[in-house]
Amino acid sequence: MSDRSSRVLGVLLVLLATSVASAESRFSISVGHNLGRDTDEPLRWAQQDAERMDALFGQLGGVPEDRRILLRGESVSNLRLGLARMRGRIEEARRAGERTLLFFFYSGHGDEVALRLGGEALKLAELQRMLAEVPTTVTVAVLDACHSGALVRGRSKGLKSAPAFDVSFLRQVGPEGRVFIASAGAHEVAQESDSLRGSFFTHHLISGLRGAADVDADGRVSLTEAYGHVYHRTLAGSHASTAAVQHPELSSQLAGEGDLFLTTLSRAHAQLELPPSVGDSVVLVDERTLQVMAEVEPRADESVRVALPAGRYRVQVRRGAQVLYGKVYLPWGEKQRLNPEALEVRTLAVHQRKGALLEASSWRLQAGLGAGRSSTQLGGWGPQVGVLFARESPGGLGLSFLGGLTLGATRGSTPEQRLEQVELGLWSGLGLAGSVGRVWAGVHAGVGVLGLAQRATSPDAERRRELGLPPWRTRTGAGAASFATLSAEVPVGASTGLFARLGGHVALMREDEKLRTQLSPHLLLGCTWGL
Repeated sequence: MSDRSSRVLGVLLVLLATSVASAESRFSISVGHNLGRDTDEPLRWAQQDAERMDALFGQLGGVPEDRRILLRGESVSNLRLGLARMRGRIEEARRAGERTLLFFFYSGHGDEVALRLGGEALKLAELQRMLAEVPTTVTVAVLDACHSGALVRGRSKGLKSAPAFDVSFLRQVGPEGRVFIASAGAHEVAQESDSLRGSFFTHHLISGLRGAADVDADGRVSLTEAYGHVYHRTLAGSHASTAAVQHPELSSQLAGEGDLFLTTLSRAHAQLELPPSVGDSVVLVDERTLQVMAEVEPRADESVRVALPAGRYRVQVRRGAQVLYGKVYLPWGEKQRLNPEALEVRTLAVHQRKGALLEASSWRLQAGLGAGRSSTQLGGWGPQVGVLFARESPGGLGLSFLGGLTLGATRGSTPEQRLEQVELGLWSGLGLAGSVGRVWAGVHAGVGVLGLAQRATSPDAERRRELGLPPWRTRTGAGAASFATLSAEVPVGASTGLFARLGGHVALMREDEKLRTQLSPHLLLGCTWGL
């Protein structure tokens, strides 16, 4: 082999080794538990906070689904098992020469010495030891833990300070070591908020990681940016809204060159760009679940990008004594810029408490076309139209109302006559509805009343005309019915969507002097509009 070839091969080997060494595998464990000791007031949103963090690690943190563990309401033994499983996966990645990063997030009850999971205790010293035994390049541990010793207007959610982690590490290229972030300082409580549907700390942490903390606008949120954002926003929010001021704390033992980036905004399904000076603050709420996805303070001289899942969002912009309110739809893979001119101006007096505007139930108008079977035994099949109203409870899965009118035309025949009929139905029912990914699904059941107009034509109609007799006869009737439907809706705009509804009803009609029942299935496809 020539000297030149040897040099080229050497360069390639160095580049390959550098590439392998710089490859990074990311992992996450998200733990949430609403229950603590018997004397602790149950939390409402701790497990949901863990779900939101798990989703964010997958969407923006670069953690594949098979390297994420989500534990909701699990025991301490299952948490230990989850950490052991994660340790094995990380050891495999390290043997392959990869840098590894572990996100650990906990939301629930805690005190000075332990986390409290459903009546069990996991001592902070044991958690420290287990995390230290995981052979990661970098570990970022976030504890949003609660203790019920100081009850304020919000449910107390305080982690009282524990000794800082003291973890040794090797200095190499890139940051290495461990970071511990607590949601509250020594002798403080942290709180969760019903209007935010989560804790103050986790809400501001997620907002920051979605782009609110991207101070240098490089499309990435670093550890420094995220902590600076969550510290100041949590302090300001708890100072203004509750009786207990909350100071997050950070203990860091990182060394090495370069910054530690927690999220990358370009990984998002969609992005919303907030123009400079659009307002004092912007709140983005998922239209279906009413979960506050991000709270952002726009900048005076540059736009702010917010990384979000594709879907429909409510936008609330606070500008002095006014609130600008509207909706925006973010299609998959697209970036949109918020247009303040399209927002409706409302006075701040409308808002009696934070989030009140965003928690109102939602009425929707639905209009569709489909096919269905007649409610009479001889009626046959035909087209059907429907105009319906639906009202959904705020939040995820919840109570839903469905009612409206349907109009159908069907044809049928017997050896003695041909039947044409028009059927009008008035319906009202209740059910459950909630989001499944981007699809809004619901199941409803209820009752209705039916009105029927029927025309029966004789096969010898021409002969009857010649004799001066009417070629047909008409009759009307009424009945009652019970119905059940399964529906699904997908958004196509800020306040519009497409829906499909499959169901049927059992009608009780009087025919030929007898009461008869008939099962009548139907399918309806159409559009829906928010009111």
